[in-house]
Amino acid sequence: MSARPRIVVLDDYEQSLRREADWTAIDRLADVAVFTEPLRGEALVAAIADADAIALVRDRTPFGAELLAKLPKLRYFVFTGARNTRMDAAAFAARGIPVSNTGKDPGKDGTTEHTWALILAAARRMESQMALVRAGRWRDGGELPAILKGERLGLVGFGEIGQRVARVGEAFGMEIVTWSPHMTPERAAAGGAKASSLEELLATSRS
Repeated sequence: MSARPRIVVLDDYEQSLRREADWTAIDRLADVAVFTEPLRGEALVAAIADADAIALVRDRTPFGAELLAKLPKLRYFVFTGARNTRMDAAAFAARGIPVSNTGKDPGKDGTTEHTWALILAAARRMESQMALVRAGRWRDGGELPAILKGERLGLVGFGEIGQRVARVGEAFGMEIVTWSPHMTPERAAAGGAKASSLEELLATSRS
C-alpha cells in the first residue's frame, strides 16, 4: 500500500482553518499538518520537504525557485485570496505543479466595516458612554459626542479599501480628503475625494 499523501498548511496565524471548515473527507485520504506560526529557513524546509500539497494562507511565506527546488514531492500548491505576489509562478510552471487559489474573499468588506466601527466608536465616545451605562448613570456632563456630518475624513491611501471607506463617509455627509505618495487631483476626484498634502490632512481631519 502506498503512503498517504501529506498536506501542509502554512501561516494559519488566526488558527481558523480547522475550526471553520469540515476536514473530515480530507483527513480520511491524507495526513494534514497545520502550522500556525511563521516558518522561515531550515524550519520551513523541514516542515514542507515531504509535502505532496501545500496550502498557504495568503502570500505570507515567499515561494521562490530556490525553495521550490527543495520540495521534490510537491504536486499541488494552493493559496487563499485572489493573488500571490511572493511566489515564482514560472518556477511552478516549469515543474508542472498546478497552482490554484480561492479567489476574492470578504476581507475588504470586513476591513471597511471594522474601520467604520472604530470611527463611530471614537466619534460617539462609545467606550466611556457604555461605562457610564454599566455604572447605572447616563451622562457625565462632559463634551457631547461628535456629529460626523460636515467633518473632514482624511484617508492615507486611496485604493479599493480607502474608496469604500470614503463612500460611507460621503453617506454621512463628510468631506473626503486623501493623500498618498503618488496621488493626483484627478485620481482623488474620480473617487469623490480631494487630494491633499499629508501635513494638511493630519492637521485638518478630526482626530
